[in-house]
Amino acid sequence: MATALVTHAGTRFGLIAAEILAGRRDRILLSVDPDCAAEIRARLAALPGAELIDADCAIEGDWDRIAESVGADGGLDLHIHCPHPALDQVKAEVALHSAWLAARNANRVMRGQGTLLVQHLISEPDAPGGAPELEAAASGVERALAGALLDAAKAGLILRSNRLGFPVSADAAHVRAATQLLVDERSRFMTGGEIMLDGRAAIGGSSARLDGKTILITGATSGIGRATAVEMGRLGAFVAVGGRKLHLAEETLALVRAAGGDGMTISLDVTSGEAWAAATKAIVTARGALHGLVNNAGEQKNGTIASLSQADLGFLVDINYRGTRNGMDEALQPIAASGGGAIVNIASVAGIRAGYGASAYGGSKAAMIGLSLAYARRFATTGVRVNALQPGFIWSDSVVDSLGVEGAANFRAMIEPRTPLGRVGSPEDVAGMIAFLLSDAAAAISGQAITVSGGLELSFP
Repeated sequence: MATALVTHAGTRFGLIAAEILAGRRDRILLSVDPDCAAEIRARLAALPGAELIDADCAIEGDWDRIAESVGADGGLDLHIHCPHPALDQVKAEVALHSAWLAARNANRVMRGQGTLLVQHLISEPDAPGGAPELEAAASGVERALAGALLDAAKAGLILRSNRLGFPVSADAAHVRAATQLLVDERSRFMTGGEIMLDGRAAIGGSSARLDGKTILITGATSGIGRATAVEMGRLGAFVAVGGRKLHLAEETLALVRAAGGDGMTISLDVTSGEAWAAATKAIVTARGALHGLVNNAGEQKNGTIASLSQADLGFLVDINYRGTRNGMDEALQPIAASGGGAIVNIASVAGIRAGYGASAYGGSKAAMIGLSLAYARRFATTGVRVNALQPGFIWSDSVVDSLGVEGAANFRAMIEPRTPLGRVGSPEDVAGMIAFLLSDAAAAISGQAITVSGGLELSFP
């Protein structure tokens, strides 16, 4: 029997979570605070499979009551912990106690594997000086959940534990779309991560499909690039398949069409500004618009700093950083002119966590992340959203080509035990998140550095 739990279910955001799960689980346990209004209780009780529990989530003894309701073999595999009923008036201590107890009991009640999504409030975007209690709570919750995730992994629990932050003013459609993303298969390789919503985002379309959108993806001839192109095609996009090897681009295009989309191939060397100008002009001429860009093309070269040369650093910076900047500089205007859209830059967890032998590669990817966040702020008024995505170790043919069969196998054997989800990723594990960020459903997500890594950065090296 599949069971889900929603805590603080009697709040505005708790209702959203409960309604998302209605009909998708045999049982939905809905924890409500004792003073929850009767009309809200009635609305929750009417949901399919709903069972209400009176509990204060900041009190340990009340969690015993929740655990008893789950039962020893209750099949709990999903818990959405929503913001406190007092919303932005809650003190940091209460929010931290509540979230810590949610993580503690996820480790305690879930059997073998499960998903924990903790929603928390952040300051209103235009609030002068922010809200100290909310910012303190957010920092405390982040570290507490990261530690709890590592404890879960050490105990053998495969826990997908992520956070969703938003201000009280966040639009319900944006919260619903992001919550759905973080509990379904599109985020299956994401743990220990966070997405934050901008309360200033316009209320627009909420579809996660890409029908009618023209999107350029670089490095689309293999790995993450090819898997993303296929996923975008499945969601209805017209995909401009960029790459240096046109015969491989044609193979990707055939897969896009087989998935239900359409597209064209684009010859593109990302280090050349002239090539970028020609590529964007060709797409706009053919389609009349450009709605999105995925800067995926990149290279990796690892080695101790003593073994690397300045030329090695230059090679990585030219492709990973300069190639990304060239693309954004060329694509921003046509995307804005098409009514707005999104840019997703594929970086790496090496850009947020140092590792042995990754000084040059990590530096180039960190520069790419910093550039993404700066462009998101600088061009916020143009209607173009910019986000960076940090994959962990993603297994593909290119890994074997780079490291050799034995080297790739040895590296995988080292990485998997250090990854909280207990496995390396596949290109398809990343593609769903990229496609979502390109969609209208992600209208409130910009200026984010989002990890899709199995939690690798939390415990590596």
